[in-house]
Amino acid sequence: MIIKKKKNSGKLLGLERLFQRLPDHHPRYLSIENALKATRAGENGERLLAEVFHKYQFPFEHYIFHDLHLRSTGRFQIDTLFLCKQGVVILEMKNIAGRISFPADQNQIIRTLDNGQTDSFECPSIQLNRNQILLEDWFYARNMSIPILKAVVFPRPQQQFENTRTNLTILFPLEIPVFLRNIGEQSPTLDDTQLRSIATALMESHRDYNPFPLSSNYNISPNELKTGVRCGQCGLFGMQSIHKGWGCNQCGYTDQYGHIPGMLDFFMLVNNRISNKECRHFLQLQSHQKANRILKQLEIPSQGEKKGRVYIAGLKEIESLSKRAAEYESKVPIW
Repeated sequence: MIIKKKKNSGKLLGLERLFQRLPDHHPRYLSIENALKATRAGENGERLLAEVFHKYQFPFEHYIFHDLHLRSTGRFQIDTLFLCKQGVVILEMKNIAGRISFPADQNQIIRTLDNGQTDSFECPSIQLNRNQILLEDWFYARNMSIPILKAVVFPRPQQQFENTRTNLTILFPLEIPVFLRNIGEQSPTLDDTQLRSIATALMESHRDYNPFPLSSNYNISPNELKTGVRCGQCGLFGMQSIHKGWGCNQCGYTDQYGHIPGMLDFFMLVNNRISNKECRHFLQLQSHQKANRILKQLEIPSQGEKKGRVYIAGLKEIESLSKRAAEYESKVPIW
C-alpha cells in the first residue's frame, strides 16, 4: 500500500524559475544550470522508482513512502521507504548516466561519459549509511528496534560498473520487486499492530521539505535577479501594466494574470514575506492600488495594517500559488 505518494518537486520548479530570472552573465549562472540539470535528473529517477510500485503488487502487508522527510539526530530524506513485517528497506535512486567506477580508496564514484568527460559524486553507500543511522536514531527515540536494509537503484539496465563494493546492493528497477519479495518471505519481526503503528508514526513525523527562498540558499542577492512580469509568449521580462492586466512591448501579447507567476517567483526566490512596495519593485509596477489588489487576490495570510502590512506565504500557500500559475501558463497561446 502506498501511503505517501511522490509529489511534484518544489525545488525543481524553483530552480527553473531562478534560472529564468538569472542574467546569463551572472557568475553563478553555470552552477545554477548544473544544479537544475542534476535536480531534474534526480526527480526523473525518483519518479521512475515510484512507478515500479504502481505497476507491481506484493502478496503481503506492506507500506510504501515516497520522498519521506524525517528528523531524528539530524534531518534526512529517503527516496523510497518500504515497510513490512520483516523490517524496512531504504531505496535511493541515482540517475547518473555513463560508466560508473567505485575507487577502493575513496568515498566517491567516478562517472565517465562516452565523450571522455569524467565527474565525481559522493558514493551512494555514504548516503545510505547516513540515512540508516538517522533512521535507527528515529526508531530508538520511539523505543523501537527493527532490521533496516538498504539498496541503491540505477535506472538503466545497460549501465556499466567497475570495482563495485561488496557491501553495496545495486538494483535496477525491474529487480526491485523480486528483491523485496524475497525479504517478505523471511521470518517476520513485527506483528500486525506494530507494523501499522510504525506506518502511522512515520507518516505523522513526515514534514514537507521547504527549500525557499532559493536565492539565499545559492548565495545570490535578490537584487541580481531580473524583475518584471515575464511574457508567457515571447519570454521577455518587463511587461507593462495596462488597464486589464499586462502588455508586452516586444510581441504585443496581452495578459490578465501575468502577475501570478511573478508573485510565485518572488516567494520561491526572494522571500516568503512581501509588502506593497516590494511587490511594485519586483513587478516593475507604479500603481500602489493595483499592487494592493494583486496582493489581496493572492488569498494568503497578511500581518500588520496599511503601509506596514505584509503578506506571508508558507509552503502551503506557495504550493497553492504554484498550481494557479501552472493553470494560467498552460492556457498561454503558443506561436
